[in-house]
Amino acid sequence: MTLAQRLRARMLWRGIKSQNQLARISGVPQSSIHRILTRSDAYSPARSTLQRLAQALDTTVPWLTDGVDTHLPATGMPAGPPADATVPDGYAAELYSLMNKMPADARKKVVAVVRLIANGLEQPGAPKNAAHQH
Repeated sequence: MTLAQRLRARMLWRGIKSQNQLARISGVPQSSIHRILTRSDAYSPARSTLQRLAQALDTTVPWLTDGVDTHLPATGMPAGPPADATVPDGYAAELYSLMNKMPADARKKVVAVVRLIANGLEQPGAPKNAAHQH
């Protein structure tokens, strides 16, 4: 597998549906992500770019670049997706990334707001499919 193939695989596993979404999560410019995905091995990104992508995709730089799973990421999970992995929603991956950047008190507030929204959707008389309305 190439870097581009491993990057696509991790995006799919994490439920990240677009280069723009990965850019928001990782802080890597979308143009850099595009170069990695389209130029295959002809483009070699900076180590700092690889580090940000690896962190956003819950993997390691050695796995992204070479497919080597010698280290565990901060989560303690293997760098590659487990065989029985449930694919998270891309929104959940983005929310997770944003929450990791917040202090604990801000995370508590976000969780409280999400609980209010979720509980509102479960109330009798709440419109059906409210979660899918824009």
